[in-house]
Amino acid sequence: MLNNYRTAFLRKSNETIQLFRLSSNTLEKSSSNGIKIDIPKYINRSSTDILKAISSTIQRDPTAAHFKYHDDPYLIPVSNFQKRAYALSQESGRKSAHWILNQHPELFNHKVAFPPIEKFFPKVVYDENYDLDENELKIIIKKAIVSDAIAVYDLLKKKDIEISSDTQQSLLELVCFYNNQDDLEEDWIEERWYTQANKNREEYRNTWKSNGFAMTLFSTIKSPNAHHYSIIIQGMAKYNQFEEAYNLYKEANEKGFILSINAYNSAIKTAIYVKEGADHKWLHIQEILTQMYNSGVPMNLWTLNSILNVLTTMTTNSESKKYALKTIAEAKQFDIEPCLASYYYLLQIFCSDRKNKSTILVDILNLIEEKSLSIKDLADTNFFTAAMENCRYHLQNVDVALRVHSVLLKTKNYNLIGDSYKESVYYRHLFAILCQNESVEFLMKYYNDLVPHIYIPEPAITELIVKTLNIAAAVELYPKIWSDILMFDQADREPIIIELINGMALNLFPSFEQSIKEKLSLLSGTIYDAIEERKETGKIKMLWTGTMLGNLINICLFGDNINKATEIIVKLHKNQNEIIGIPDSLTIATFLDYCIENNYFNELLKCIEYSLEVDYLELDNFISKILTKMTLSPMQRAHLSKLVGTEHYVEIENKIELVSS
Repeated sequence: MLNNYRTAFLRKSNETIQLFRLSSNTLEKSSSNGIKIDIPKYINRSSTDILKAISSTIQRDPTAAHFKYHDDPYLIPVSNFQKRAYALSQESGRKSAHWILNQHPELFNHKVAFPPIEKFFPKVVYDENYDLDENELKIIIKKAIVSDAIAVYDLLKKKDIEISSDTQQSLLELVCFYNNQDDLEEDWIEERWYTQANKNREEYRNTWKSNGFAMTLFSTIKSPNAHHYSIIIQGMAKYNQFEEAYNLYKEANEKGFILSINAYNSAIKTAIYVKEGADHKWLHIQEILTQMYNSGVPMNLWTLNSILNVLTTMTTNSESKKYALKTIAEAKQFDIEPCLASYYYLLQIFCSDRKNKSTILVDILNLIEEKSLSIKDLADTNFFTAAMENCRYHLQNVDVALRVHSVLLKTKNYNLIGDSYKESVYYRHLFAILCQNESVEFLMKYYNDLVPHIYIPEPAITELIVKTLNIAAAVELYPKIWSDILMFDQADREPIIIELINGMALNLFPSFEQSIKEKLSLLSGTIYDAIEERKETGKIKMLWTGTMLGNLINICLFGDNINKATEIIVKLHKNQNEIIGIPDSLTIATFLDYCIENNYFNELLKCIEYSLEVDYLELDNFISKILTKMTLSPMQRAHLSKLVGTEHYVEIENKIELVSS
């Protein structure tokens, strides 16, 4: 591995030297023409530039787990539940260490690093005995520790220490941005990601603390200026307290204040709740835009996104499309280039109606396909997931889906996939559309590259993949997919098991090689044993059906696995009350034919015993076939006669003699 790095690094170095020589020759020619060129003595490099150069020479290993998991086959998660549990438990361990550090700071007086790392210091507890001044409050505000900032502010007020208006303003910005509470630390990435999924579900729920410290602080400011109003309006709008935010906006306008551009953008968002109907919302937006124009505040990218965000909430689809086009045209006059968030909102506006298909995604891809994208809005991370969902449900076009995927994989665009939840949803839609529109070979190319370390299919997607294999009769892939079903803890999903067993039973072609037949029969036995084991331990509550067990019998006989087929026959006989329905008579006939052909009399008796119990209409034909096609000893005939009943047995023999004569 190190040799590969060294070779790659030397190759990069040689390329750099060659480029430098070429540029030097060019510079000499340019200087001879009288053009003065200033050549820098050195180029500033960051501490990670060499690592980035080495990293660029290698590609992702699809067989390797994510770096956040331990590189141990027993500790690498292989299901979505395990991924979440492992990631959060690792963070939980670090949080426990932080808790011990903060609860017992006296145990950590030794210097753990030199120079000292402030992150390793125990948390400071501020009380009345602590010597405080305004500078301490400024430091805490800079660190963005909301609870400490509020505590220190209250202590300074008790001690009658005067706080400057600039510090009050900074504190107001902090508490409004974080809604009066400490945010999750940057170290807890996994917890941020998994809680983000809940935040997305509550996109417009009011979470603003109406009686919190932010409102108290704002009310204590004697003469709030435009900046104070801008801060509180932004904070309220961020946490969906739209009504109060709009009231403060009107109050600021009445006082003649010119607010910040972000405050106007937040005021535009208030149309989501304070106005009803497409026309009223659009008039609300126009009023604020007019106010911005009169105040000399030009619109920016976030103004565009705020307007488009409001348009997504309009119930009248035709009106929202018309207003969206007007907004985009207005933004172009200000040389505002839309970002991925803008395109995300446009997809919501133009593609919400599934009856009338819109190809706006194709137009968007034409614009961004050759670009290296960067994040400009928090909603940028919603684009790729929405685009792939659009390909699946709206366009139903695999070619467009592959174009979206190629854009995502270009340069550093993958950083815009968002958190692990969005990544999982993105690949869910990708695999769904691949199953619907592409060949098995193409599907498995992505499957082998992405599963399980990048994406673990949800049960619904696993079922789609199995259906695709069934349609293509890709029997050689059944063992792999069953192994993955076990690994993903999805063997308790009845639709998947039914689809897999039915698909295998439908693809039993005599032309298959004997090795494939044997693999299929062994696989059917493995599936049966795995389900039985889970039923015994209570991990699964699935009930067998006669059709499922009949299919398993057919598969077992296809690969000469008579022992397992007989075991299933015995299961059918002994547990009739636990099984829904009975196998098809054709399955029983196949079993009997196999036993007759291979002279398996004991197995045949078990099948006849079950057939008598459920009373198949073809029972007499079954017994007649045994008597005519199988050479039985007197003892075997006695066993069969006793099982069937002497009178019935004699009656069947007489019919056979009558037909033969």
